[in-house]
Amino acid sequence: MVMKCKIMKFGGSCLKNAEAFERIIEITKIYSESRKVYVASAFKGITDMLLNTAENVKNAIFVDRNITLIEKKHLDIIEEIFGQDTQHYNKCRKWLDKKLGEVEECLADIEEFGLEPYYRDYIASFGEILSTYILNQYLLSKGFNSVYISSYNLLITNNEYTNAYPLYDLTNARVKRQVIPLLENPKENTICCITGFIGRNKIGYTTTFGRGGSDYTATILARSIDEVSSNLDIKVIMWKDVDGLLTIDPKYVPESVLIKNLDYMEAKRIANLGAKILHPKCLEAIENRNIPLEIRNFDNPLEKENFTTISGRTDKDSIKGISTIDEATIITITSGSMVGVPGVLAKIFSVMGKHNISVTFVSQSSSEVSTSFVVRGEDGERALSILKKNEEFSEFYKISSEQIAIINITGKKVLDNETKSRIFKALAKKNVKVTSVAQSHKGVNLSLIVQKDKLLDGITLIHDALCEDFDTFKCIDLRK
Repeated sequence: MVMKCKIMKFGGSCLKNAEAFERIIEITKIYSESRKVYVASAFKGITDMLLNTAENVKNAIFVDRNITLIEKKHLDIIEEIFGQDTQHYNKCRKWLDKKLGEVEECLADIEEFGLEPYYRDYIASFGEILSTYILNQYLLSKGFNSVYISSYNLLITNNEYTNAYPLYDLTNARVKRQVIPLLENPKENTICCITGFIGRNKIGYTTTFGRGGSDYTATILARSIDEVSSNLDIKVIMWKDVDGLLTIDPKYVPESVLIKNLDYMEAKRIANLGAKILHPKCLEAIENRNIPLEIRNFDNPLEKENFTTISGRTDKDSIKGISTIDEATIITITSGSMVGVPGVLAKIFSVMGKHNISVTFVSQSSSEVSTSFVVRGEDGERALSILKKNEEFSEFYKISSEQIAIINITGKKVLDNETKSRIFKALAKKNVKVTSVAQSHKGVNLSLIVQKDKLLDGITLIHDALCEDFDTFKCIDLRK
């Protein structure tokens, strides 16, 4: 017998007070017939506080103040949600004291040995360890059968600290031993409360999946459970503070429209190219297993229509959305000595890679005289400085840069020449110059580089030109 199983991710905004915890109980009751895995993020702001503490470990006053604030944040929440329930309050208080003791031990090591990558991930992991334990105790206090599971004991990763990747064969074996018996038990419907964000490498050091990594944790678990069990029908639900993905950032178009359906490729493009609501990596885990993912509004859990579904299906004849990268730098390297010389691009990528700078939007003139590439805003000055300090590049090449913005149009309809024509005709109305164009190999995304000060004009004009092609369209006169 196949049972429905929901992998639900609750972010920090879903764990902020008693009202939020009560809503989790409401959601638990709504999905009472399904087997459930709950993946929790840290309480809002806690991960940043932990990392700031580690980075300022030499400042004893700063460290003491932050530890006190972290303790108070958790105590305030457990006092609010448990009230007169001393049993579960005391368990959470004891857990908090124990884990903060471990934090202080780690900080002492950092002070002595320095903030090594392992220590950074280890210290960052405590936010989820605390929040998930508290969520599990809350569910138990309300009469639900629930169990706390640390993803440290489940998710085996490579050695890439702060940006780990799961090793599925090893992870699957642990999921099969520790999670599947709970989910497939016909006599009890047990909720598995699993820490987001955290894994471990083969030798036992804590790793993390990067910012927003709890989204990724949820889809890693979904894939692993799906691979080792034939008795569970898996769906992932991300509970957010919005209805789902929108056609365009509301700061540009306040009346932006909800995207109700899109496929994995479209969603990955939108996530990678500016939309911050979804972790870019999380879809790669579930795409090959064709596991659907829903983005739902935590404040409206009973909503039946207004949410986003990401699956293997999409409307082939629509535009899904417009996203932006507001802050970016285009770097151009020019030299006649580049002509016919193999390996120039490889050298650029090697230098950038050594400094963990991601390169995108690469173009080279047909004459091979110049090569341009784009880096995200926060890496622009650093990339330029690194290249200018490199003897080979500084001696033989002219290096220049420009602050730019990128407009990304996503949807199968960008394949049409007519659609592209409408875009460029619209931009010409206000003399918005496109300095470079890139289209993904499979035609799902069209990216345009424009001057930074022309970004708003560009978005407005493109939205006006394409609004009727949006999957759920609602034309808005942005000129009013």
